[in-house]
Amino acid sequence: MAHLFFQVLAVSLSVLLIAAPAAQGLDAAIQIRVLAGDGGINNINNNVAVEPVIEVVDSAGKPVSKATVTLRAPASGPSVTFFGASRVATMTTDDQGRVRVSGMLPNTQEGSFQIEVEAEYNNMAASTAITQSNAVAPGDPRPKRRGIGWRMIAAISAAATVGIVAAALRGQSETASPTTIRLGSVSVSAPR
Repeated sequence: MAHLFFQVLAVSLSVLLIAAPAAQGLDAAIQIRVLAGDGGINNINNNVAVEPVIEVVDSAGKPVSKATVTLRAPASGPSVTFFGASRVATMTTDDQGRVRVSGMLPNTQEGSFQIEVEAEYNNMAASTAITQSNAVAPGDPRPKRRGIGWRMIAAISAAATVGIVAAALRGQSETASPTTIRLGSVSVSAPR
């Protein structure tokens, strides 16, 4: 009789040990849903990126607030930066289990790329990827290159011209009356 009791007890404990972790694993899982931004095309001329919206939910589909979401953009090739400088951004989900990734800027390289997304909450993790592309908008010329603008080049050219003319005039007689040269709003007096 005691032998039968121990067999039933052993079978019952085995069932509980096997079934309990499986049930906990189902309840404990989290998932990432990309609500916006996947397939987005970023306009590199206007420096505008499509902002992803990410939602973290549990296995029952309920929002998970205070989950940590980390996004990683490619370090080279077509990509974006977060908040103007970083290739990595970490945020926390709101009460609806969502984060909106604002402050993204595309680089000037055309092509598609993937942003890796990871979510963590209470020792649970999930991951996915968001695919986006950087492109020149239809009808726009090639991307504007940042650097010295035409106004700066014009100012440098005007200053160089004034310097050359002044140097040439100095080479003439030092006793003559000064000559004033006017280039737009810049005037230079040099001896004749």
